[in-house]
Amino acid sequence: MKKNPDLNNLKIVYSQLYELSIQIGQLIDRELYNELITYLNKKDQLLAKSNELVKKLVNDSVDLSELEEICKKIDEQERANINALTLARDQIKKELHKTSKNTKLVSAYSGAEAVQGKILDFRE
Repeated sequence: MKKNPDLNNLKIVYSQLYELSIQIGQLIDRELYNELITYLNKKDQLLAKSNELVKKLVNDSVDLSELEEICKKIDEQERANINALTLARDQIKKELHKTSKNTKLVSAYSGAEAVQGKILDFRE
C-alpha cells in the first residue's frame, strides 16, 4: 500500500503545531505575553493548512487513526496553555481589583484635600 503524501504532510504540520504549542507554553511560563501574538499567528496558519489537508484526506477516505497520538499530545499541551493563561488572567484581575480599590481610595481623599485646600488658601 502506497503512502499518501497528504497524510505525510499532515503529520509534519501536526508536529509543527505540537512544537509551536510547547513554545507558546514556555512563553506563558516566562510571562512573555507580548511575544505570543507572533506565535499565535503562526499557529493559525498551521491550523488552516491542517484543516485543508484533513478535508482532502477525509474526502479520499484515508485512515487517520495513526494521527491519534500526536493529536492527543497537541490537545494536552493546548489544555496546559489554556490553564496557564487562565491563571495569569485571574492574577491580573486580582491585581487590577486591588489597584482599582487603591485608586478609588486615593481619589476620594485627594478630592477632599483639594476642597479643603481651596477653603484655606488665603490668596483666593
